[in-house]
Amino acid sequence: MSIDFSGDELVVDGEEESTFCSKHTGRPLRRIKIGLIAQTLQAHRSLLLKMRRAEHDGISSADDQGHVTGKWKITNSTFCCQGDEHNPEYYHEILMEEQEELQIDCLLIDDLILRPYFYEEEFDCDDLSVKSRVMVSPDQDARLRMIMKDDGYFSVVRRGINEEPREMRFSNTILWSRHGNKFKYELILVDRSYDERDRPLARLFQPQMSRMQSAVAAQAEMVEAMLETMVTRKYLTEGDVAEMRKKAAERVWDRRREFFEVRDIDDFINPQPRLTWD
Repeated sequence: MSIDFSGDELVVDGEEESTFCSKHTGRPLRRIKIGLIAQTLQAHRSLLLKMRRAEHDGISSADDQGHVTGKWKITNSTFCCQGDEHNPEYYHEILMEEQEELQIDCLLIDDLILRPYFYEEEFDCDDLSVKSRVMVSPDQDARLRMIMKDDGYFSVVRRGINEEPREMRFSNTILWSRHGNKFKYELILVDRSYDERDRPLARLFQPQMSRMQSAVAAQAEMVEAMLETMVTRKYLTEGDVAEMRKKAAERVWDRRREFFEVRDIDDFINPQPRLTWD
């Protein structure tokens, strides 16, 4: 087998080959462990450089006719040196896993069909997270906002990748922008199983977050006390207060949503470099 390390070819013999199941699609993929021998320090350093480039740019394998047979990722590598300083030999062992090119046809969120123009997904252990960007019509926007307002878990199918439904939720931050009568969203979806396991990062913003929650609760109690006083002094009726609470509950989600509106989510996420003169 010929392995192309980002444009520099090395002929190697596969030592071991096995298969594993893709977490993304469920399809079987190959895992190979190869051995390389660098007989000089210069060759050893050159190989390390190629491996670093390969980790960034990727690796492709080809058959004897030069046809690409797969894309690969280095998951582990080790080396040791044998011989003396005048005649060193560097034995490298490289573990690589076959990579897939994921092509999403559409995202099915409950009964809503969305077609992302940007899509990527990754696993943390067995927990899936999805990042996508979509352009939606007014009708799709209305349905999407209804799902968001429920603030719970829903069924997600990644058609073109895996037909198995997963129970997921939206992240806390959903960027969006207006474009005529259409809307762009950056949708980040997280597996339910991610919330059910212990996560040290959940304590990342402590104790600041707990203190902020206490402060917000104190402000809410102050507003409640003011309303009770106004009712007692006959400035408001119980019906007035009930109507105010009802409207506030209905509008709070839309008010929160305004915090995440940007001019264009694509420009916001990938800003163009600006030339400035001091």
